[in-house]
Amino acid sequence: MSPLIFRSVRLTPAAIPLALLASLAAASPAAAAEFTVDAVDYEFQARELQVAVGDTVNWNFVNAGHTATSARGQAERWDSGSVDAGQRFAHTFDTPGKYQYICVPHEAFDMKGVVTVGTDAVAKSVSRFRAKRTGKRVKVSFRLNEAATVTYRLKGAARRTVKRGRMAAGKRSLTVRRLKRGRYTGTLTVVDDFDRKQTAKSTFRVR
Repeated sequence: MSPLIFRSVRLTPAAIPLALLASLAAASPAAAAEFTVDAVDYEFQARELQVAVGDTVNWNFVNAGHTATSARGQAERWDSGSVDAGQRFAHTFDTPGKYQYICVPHEAFDMKGVVTVGTDAVAKSVSRFRAKRTGKRVKVSFRLNEAATVTYRLKGAARRTVKRGRMAAGKRSLTVRRLKRGRYTGTLTVVDDFDRKQTAKSTFRVR
């Protein structure tokens, strides 16, 4: 019976770091990117843009007298102010959502744009909706599964609207008081940061 022969393989000093770097590179997330939007005459080019969380948008002002100003009530805000021709303004997006913005002096010329950041990962924005009437008031309770703009409307014996603006995720409630006698239908409308709308309804009677 012939003896077993073992052969050793020696790695060079540079081989181990290269192997480690390769595995780390494969596991690491993609680097943040930068995008450019040109403000030309009365138009943003591109008018709509899709980016990832952590990416930066640079507005390049080809002409003077324009702004890049976010709409109100969104998760992030920015305002370039009036910028001279040839100047740039940058904003880095950290929160997923659909962001609308305008040129303030030329909003009437429909000079606006949209930046969509990431994707909407929450399938159902609102749950556990309940309306409880006590006397001449109704308390509406619900859970927001993500940040959203909240509006509650009553139709029936009287019409009432309660707006709560953008609210953070969690248990939430609102109360409508001094209701007239009669039958009501209440509709809770929530709009998430991607402008996706969901509603919940209930009916009750005030005696």
